[in-house]
Amino acid sequence: MDNEEVVPMMEFSSEKVINEAEVEPGEQQEELSRTTIQNGKTSELEDDPIPIYATLAFIVVIILIGVPMWWKTTEVYRVPLPYAEIDALGENPIRVTIRMGLFVKSKERRDILLFELRKKFEHNFVFNLQLEDFSLDPSIASSAKTPAALETAIFKRYSLGIGDFVLIEWGKLEDDVLVTSERTAFISESATSLKIYQVLSSWILQEYKLKAMLGPKDMQTSKVRQLRLNTAPMQPNYDVLISVFNPRPDKQKIHWNVRAAAENYIVPFLTAMSAIANFTVKTQWVYEVDILQFLQEQLQDDTQLGRHYAVAEHSLPQIITWFEKKLGNQITDYPGIHLVVYVPECEMAPLRIYRNDKVRASADNVEAFTSAKWGGIIFANPSEDSIKKCLEDPDNSEVYVSAQDVMPVLLYQLRKIFDLENNIPLLDCSLAPYNSIEPRIWEVDTFIRSNTIYRIHSATLTLQSLIQLLGGIEYIVINDEVGAAIKDAYARILLAKQYLLDNNSTEAAAQAELAYVSAERAFFDPSMLALLYFPSEQKYAIYIPLFLPIMIPVIFSFGAISRYLKKRFAKRDKKKTE
Repeated sequence: MDNEEVVPMMEFSSEKVINEAEVEPGEQQEELSRTTIQNGKTSELEDDPIPIYATLAFIVVIILIGVPMWWKTTEVYRVPLPYAEIDALGENPIRVTIRMGLFVKSKERRDILLFELRKKFEHNFVFNLQLEDFSLDPSIASSAKTPAALETAIFKRYSLGIGDFVLIEWGKLEDDVLVTSERTAFISESATSLKIYQVLSSWILQEYKLKAMLGPKDMQTSKVRQLRLNTAPMQPNYDVLISVFNPRPDKQKIHWNVRAAAENYIVPFLTAMSAIANFTVKTQWVYEVDILQFLQEQLQDDTQLGRHYAVAEHSLPQIITWFEKKLGNQITDYPGIHLVVYVPECEMAPLRIYRNDKVRASADNVEAFTSAKWGGIIFANPSEDSIKKCLEDPDNSEVYVSAQDVMPVLLYQLRKIFDLENNIPLLDCSLAPYNSIEPRIWEVDTFIRSNTIYRIHSATLTLQSLIQLLGGIEYIVINDEVGAAIKDAYARILLAKQYLLDNNSTEAAAQAELAYVSAERAFFDPSMLALLYFPSEQKYAIYIPLFLPIMIPVIFSFGAISRYLKKRFAKRDKKKTE
């Protein structure tokens, strides 16, 4: 029983048996150095330099070549940008220099007005008033018998550019201040500096609009917030589309040369505004579109027809939406301004717009309404004689549209769209009658100046929002085109600000337009979305499973390399000691 339980020790030994008779002593020693020590002891790898050198070469390839190459090939391309400079744009506010002349016969009164006006503009948040004395030779001034003659004499002596303005004293005025269609305003001998400042601030410079745009949002009233929402920087290009709607071409024939009317009225008006945007005027006819579903009811009146049809105010937005589907916006490549002339059929004419309180919206039979960011619509009702003839003979209905009746309404709608209409009343102050197709010259100056400031401010906000986004998300691509657009917008913003400060509105408007376009192009460039959903965390998650199995042996081999180097240094020191 005891003999059966005895097990030879050699069957459980993991030690390699070496036949001493078959192995030479030197070979036996070399073989022993390469064997694995029993009981889990580490191998004597450090005695052989070849594995050490191979390990070092592997480490060099992986760490010094492989890792940098992987990091570089997976790096997101980002053009360096002036982040700090763009962020500091808000610290340099927009300042506009206004050159203003003052002609007053009395030297004492002139000095008082100069001092008081400079004092009122001393701490203005936008405008630097450059007030000058526009004096004339007494003989020339006394020979001017009319305000127009005095104005002409001043224009001959002093040249005025875009944005300049002149205050001219004239004794025989009914109001304290009379603003003309030129770059001038006549003031009476009793006009105070406060009254003049009110006219300049509200009508000429329109500071309330700039405060609505540049002022902090939390400090604005509801009226100012609404003004802010209704105004936006002008786009560089617009298509003005004049559409004539004939709902029943089978019953009525409309006679109107809409193209000639557009060339005679709309084109001259827009040409005066071309310094801030390019306009293309197009015309079209649209058929088989009626608004019967929006008519409220038939009402009796005291006209020859004895009735008319009411269009409720609350249905006007629905009419715009209905017309929008039929306008064919695909014919335009740029933002459109729609001017719609709707000629109702005789059976449903005339159309009258009623407010929500059931009161006529217009007392002069002009039935039109405007949407600030879309355009305007006018109901061109046929004359009562045309309606009578049509009702008597429905198969022979001809309607004539008068350009002299329709086009002034369209011009007024354009003035509303471009925010040229001034609705701020001032006591004892008046505007000269508006009697031309083109806007007043000072209105164009104000339009250019306001939109230049709009564009500079909008481009600044766009760039600051963009660099905040790019700085917060480091894996968004910034290619050369986007980087060039951002740098170009930044440089042009600085130029536009400087031109405004130098009272050069023309160059400021040109630079502001280019800055606005570059900022918008950079912000909406699709290339920045190329790696938006491949952040660094995902990059590590994908590549770590690939590199980790390779790096673990490399990391553990550092111990063997360290022991090998220590042993080599110990042997070297021992030899030196011996």
